[in-house]
Amino acid sequence: MGKSIPQYLGQLDIRKSVVSLATGAGAIYLLYKAIKAGIKCKPPLCTNSPICIARLAVERERHGRDSGELRRLLNSLECKQDEYAKSMILHSITRCVYLLEAEASACTTDDIVLLGYMLDDKDNSVKTQALNTLKAFSGIRKFRLKIQEHSIKVLELISTIWDTELHIAGLRLLNNLPLPDYVHPQLRRVMPALMEILQSDYILAQVQAVRLLSYLAQKNDLLYDILNCQVHSNFLNLFQPTQPGSLLYEVGVQWRNLDSPQPPPPGFKRFSLSASQVAGITCIRHHTQLILYF
Repeated sequence: MGKSIPQYLGQLDIRKSVVSLATGAGAIYLLYKAIKAGIKCKPPLCTNSPICIARLAVERERHGRDSGELRRLLNSLECKQDEYAKSMILHSITRCVYLLEAEASACTTDDIVLLGYMLDDKDNSVKTQALNTLKAFSGIRKFRLKIQEHSIKVLELISTIWDTELHIAGLRLLNNLPLPDYVHPQLRRVMPALMEILQSDYILAQVQAVRLLSYLAQKNDLLYDILNCQVHSNFLNLFQPTQPGSLLYEVGVQWRNLDSPQPPPPGFKRFSLSASQVAGITCIRHHTQLILYF
């Protein structure tokens, strides 16, 4: 009652200053806590970047423990996902299998069955990624027999869907597996499709197709089917080593004088096929020999 208006205003200014000071100090403290927490915080383990998965492999090796990333991805694949999500999950699983070998070896045949279901997906990109993932698991011996059970399905996909990425993935998987005899009838049915892939314009698909055909040509009951396939009139152009764009020119398969054969490149397997066998399909005769290296 006895205070004047200027005195009230002075006290109000002091209170405002105190409140502002307290608010500022609180904000600075919270900022300090956030920065401190950020410095101590480790990056999340469950990301899909190749760098993160590589770091998981290093961390596991260093601390002798599993990252759990591969199992998390396989479990997420069992949940309802859209086509894009399934494709990305499968892609990440493939990388994990190659980088986290111990965790991949700890997987079960049920996981292989789950991946096999993905081959029936309606989206071709999901099928392709599933083939790549099965190829990664095929490097682990205990899964090879289970993956072999999908050979007929893989051959069916290759012969009925004209998709280059799917062809490459499927053929890479087949080339990494010993094909059992019960698959031979299906191989005979898809032989024309394999020859079409061999004569396509995609070098990577051609390389995988010729690798598979070279393996099948060593089977007496399949060689006749290979030699009786219909081919294009320019088929032999694939085997011209001096012609840019040809299969031999692009992948380094060499045409050499038999008097001075060259050693195959490191890690490649030598396979010899007479040109008369190849050209016999088109009624062309040659007296040279085609040396293929894979």
